[in-house]
Amino acid sequence: ISSYCLTIEPSTVFGKRQKQGKLSEATEEYAADQFNELVEVLSKNGYEHYEISNFALPGKKSKHNSAYWQHKMYLGIGPGAHSYNGKSRQYNISNNPKYIKAIKTGVNLFEKEELSVTDQINEYLMTSLRTSEGCNLNFLQKQYDYNLIKHQGVTIEEWKAQSLCIQDNNQLFLTQKGKLLADKLASDLFIVT
Repeated sequence: ISSYCLTIEPSTVFGKRQKQGKLSEATEEYAADQFNELVEVLSKNGYEHYEISNFALPGKKSKHNSAYWQHKMYLGIGPGAHSYNGKSRQYNISNNPKYIKAIKTGVNLFEKEELSVTDQINEYLMTSLRTSEGCNLNFLQKQYDYNLIKHQGVTIEEWKAQSLCIQDNNQLFLTQKGKLLADKLASDLFIVT
C-alpha cells in the first residue's frame, strides 16, 4: 500500500476548484492525524511500515521502489525510463515516436545528470531516513568517507531530545513523530556547498 498526501497542482481540476474556493487543502494537523491513523490501522492488520509512504505484508515489499531507497543501481528501458549507476542518473525522453526513432537511428536521446559526492551523500540521507532500515552511519563512512555524527552530531542530539529520531549503534532512524517531518529533517543534514 502506498499512501501520499494529496498535492493540489494549479492546472488540474482540483487546482481550478481550489482557485474558485470550492476546495481547500487539508491542514498539516489533519494530514498528520490521518497519517498516524493509517499507520495504526495498517500495523494492527500486519502491515510493515517500511518506507514513509509505503506499507506491505511481511515479505511483500516493493523490490522496484526499494532499490531507490536503498541506493541500488537500476536500469530503465523505454520512453521516460530512468537509470541510476551510483554516480549518475539518466532520463530517457518521454516522447514515444522520438524514442523509437532514436532507437532505429542509434541516437541516444537521454539526459544525464552527474552526481557529485555531495549529491550522493545528500540523496542517501534523504532516501535512507525515509525507510525502516534508517541511515547506516557505517555506510556513509565507508562509501563516502563522511562521518555524519562528527558533522551533524549537535543536530542529531537535538532531534533525540525532541523524540524525532533514535540512534541504535550505527543506524539512525526517524521516530513516528520524526517521519511527519522527514523531508525537512533530511534537508537539515544536507551538505550545502
